Amino acid sequence: MSGEEKHIHSASDTTGDSGMFSLTGKTLGKYRLVEKLGQGGMAQVYKAYQADLDRYVAIKVLHPHLTSDENFAARFRREARAIAALQHPHIVRVYDFDTAEGLAFLVMEYLEGTSLKARLHDLDCRDERMELEEAERIVGTLADALDHAHRQGVVHRDVKPSNIFITTDGRPVLTDFGIARMVDATVVTESGGTLGTPAYMSPEQGRGEPGDARSDIYALGILLYQLCTGRVPFDADTPYAVILKHITAPLPSPRSIRPELPEAVERVILKALAKDPDDRYQTAGEMSRALRAALESPQAAPPPSRRHITLRSALSAASGWLQKMLPASRLHGVLRVLRTVALIAATGIVCLLLLLATRPFRIRRFLSRLTPTPVVQEPSRTLVLEGPDIVDDTWLNPDLPDEVWHETDLVHLQGPLTPDRLLLRFDLAGLPAGATIVSATLTLRVELWGEQSLPGAAVVYRVLTPWEPTTATYNAPWSAPGLVAGVDYDPTPLDVAPVPDVGWLTFDVRQALVFWHERGEPNYGLVVMMSEDSHNQAHHWVYMSEQPDPADRPTLRVVYEVAP
Repeated sequence: MSGEEKHIHSASDTTGDSGMFSLTGKTLGKYRLVEKLGQGGMAQVYKAYQADLDRYVAIKVLHPHLTSDENFAARFRREARAIAALQHPHIVRVYDFDTAEGLAFLVMEYLEGTSLKARLHDLDCRDERMELEEAERIVGTLADALDHAHRQGVVHRDVKPSNIFITTDGRPVLTDFGIARMVDATVVTESGGTLGTPAYMSPEQGRGEPGDARSDIYALGILLYQLCTGRVPFDADTPYAVILKHITAPLPSPRSIRPELPEAVERVILKALAKDPDDRYQTAGEMSRALRAALESPQAAPPPSRRHITLRSALSAASGWLQKMLPASRLHGVLRVLRTVALIAATGIVCLLLLLATRPFRIRRFLSRLTPTPVVQEPSRTLVLEGPDIVDDTWLNPDLPDEVWHETDLVHLQGPLTPDRLLLRFDLAGLPAGATIVSATLTLRVELWGEQSLPGAAVVYRVLTPWEPTTATYNAPWSAPGLVAGVDYDPTPLDVAPVPDVGWLTFDVRQALVFWHERGEPNYGLVVMMSEDSHNQAHHWVYMSEQPDPADRPTLRVVYEVAP
């Protein structure tokens, strides 16, 4: 995700006995829900209008499963009241909290901008790293925000780039205190699971302990490491392996990845990421002050590059030569003339480039006035793809990574710490060569695995590595077991959808069809997995193409137009 985007927290669709549904257009209390902004494993977020104050707000509706706990209502109000008391420019404001129609929701300020996760993705695509001053500004302001929250007795427990929002005016804002507190008290107590994101999880959280303010400091240290080096310190094939590295593995030196990183900044990172909480900064404010001091130290200024030194020497030599050749008065006059000539030349070049760049548009506009193009309505058609004859699908099971799960009718989807992968590839031979894709929808039927499942959302990506269903396993043919983002599949999700207890998952995969059919890229299919913010105990069965009833099979519906 990049560029401008609406304020989206981690969220999920509400579900009922008949499956998931949208609340768009409905009213909760005094808030009219006008647009769904996003969803994840624990809640869903809507843009809403508050008529009495004539303003837009963001409403986070928690998953109904959370409200089924008989003690949840009291806990929800207690925690929401503590979160609403947090008033800091770098913490998202919570205006209100309530329950209506069996749903618990938080009302927050509506922000526009982009997530830090999207900003980092853009930098990675350009093979760039964030400037140290910008990294210090972001981490320093977030540390101040956490310090404020910690003094109020509120611990975040899930600090990560997707929970950090950069507004259009450049203000970093920390989000999702609500989910981190309320869900932790609900589902961890019930299931004995561990909440948090493995890449940013402190060693004590990885051991199943609840963590405290120093766990937030560890996560902030991971974030600082990532902003400075372009990567997180610990990575592995499975989330469990990542957690184990946080607990036992030595920290890779940040300066081994970015040698120009000042030693003073590296020391801040090393202290924040100490395995023992007692060895870390004891307050976020202490870490913020240490980071600012590290950037202000003389050692923090990067040495001039060889190209900079060469250019400076050349300019100095040229200046000395001019001073020898011309008297000071004539030199100033020559320089004034040269500046005037350069300004006139630059203006002329810009005007010429603008004329050349807009010439085709001006000609096209003139011709369109002479010969208006009639509007022709292209007919829409639908192509429905399902069944084993035209669908290749298989299951990549992390518990049995050397098994091939081909020609099966039912598979297991769980995550994110048990990362199952579902691979699907549809034969698009029936799509006309000149067709324009209007929409493409992937539908999967799901049901509970066992009697109960905790909240989760599924994500679909475009596969980049060729595979065969009769031979593909968890280990092969992928760059690493279980597929690698950016290598084996496009890291930008096509769509995300909450997983209902019983019903259908529906994904918008039009962008994948555009890549394959209109841009001519290889069709290696789609991969479906649980989102990283899903609960670890989210278990579901997924119906595959060997199902005898066509209505139960994975189905791709493509609506397209063909020019007459």
